[in-house]
Amino acid sequence: MDHPLWASCEFDEDTITDRLRLIELDREGMEACGQILHDHIIVPNLDAIVDRFYTYLLRIDDFNRLVGGASGAARLRDSQEKYLLGLGIDFQKREYFEERLRIGSVHHRIGVPQSFYQCTFQGLQSLLIEYIPDSIRNDGPAFAEILRFILRITALDMSLAVESYYSNRESDLTKSLESERDETVRLRELAITDWLTNLRNHSYSKRCLGAALELARTEQSALCVVMADLDHFKEINDAHGHLVGDEVLQIAAGRMLSGARADDEICRYGGEEFLFILHNTNITEGEEVAERVRTHINSDAVNSRDTKLQVTISLGVAQARDGDTVDTLIERADQALYSAKRAGRDCVRREG
Repeated sequence: MDHPLWASCEFDEDTITDRLRLIELDREGMEACGQILHDHIIVPNLDAIVDRFYTYLLRIDDFNRLVGGASGAARLRDSQEKYLLGLGIDFQKREYFEERLRIGSVHHRIGVPQSFYQCTFQGLQSLLIEYIPDSIRNDGPAFAEILRFILRITALDMSLAVESYYSNRESDLTKSLESERDETVRLRELAITDWLTNLRNHSYSKRCLGAALELARTEQSALCVVMADLDHFKEINDAHGHLVGDEVLQIAAGRMLSGARADDEICRYGGEEFLFILHNTNITEGEEVAERVRTHINSDAVNSRDTKLQVTISLGVAQARDGDTVDTLIERADQALYSAKRAGRDCVRREG
């Protein structure tokens, strides 16, 4: 029988406890979070998460080379599903550590590159966050708690896999823990980034706009926001499927970045909605930015999975006023967006 990896990696009861304390998985309620992750996020969306995870991986040349393309990836589905169904369940037990250590050992034997290996954890984290249901998202404390748990449990899994990945080299536990602390910086970045489009996410957009309003008041400078919405996006999803819809969002995000200015903040506000934060920008300049983005979006058809789609976007522009809050400013931009929709879509409208 193989020598257990937890023993060779010097994980006894004390070091397991230390690891959980380091990643703050020793706090009250963490085991309940593991069950919520399993029951409300992973189990209801297992097929969708695995499908999108492997669609992402198959775009990477190194992964195709290692597994032999789509047919090889299909053979890995069972192990990936088993891994997800066990994620966060009984994580304080030695058996959980053993299973995660074994993953890293296998990946080392088959020659998975470290850079690719760690990126897959980031992709998985983003998918799990994306599938948090509205019933949890709408409960602020519950959403914050499950988000923290997802980041912590995947950080635990990655730390264990990475340690066994390098088990053939001389490395001690201290170095691994120091590396884990550095990883928290990347996790914070992940928490404000939309994995699909690589834009900033909804929670970041609200905080960023709040800070921008304060700065504009202090400096007495102009500030504009743009609310944008891809036209007829639901019909694209319904007619061509969510994978095509995902690619449309990615391509549209890239065109938004190319149409906007370097200092403009572009965030995925939700679904097919986007929020632009334009610093030192008055309403006229804001309209010019919005119009440039609009023409970048519809300049060429979007090619996705042998499907050619003409994608357009509607945009509403509003300028900050004295006494504005984040919500009132967004509301006026939203109303301008509705005006653009009523005007026939594929156009820009300003508030008022």
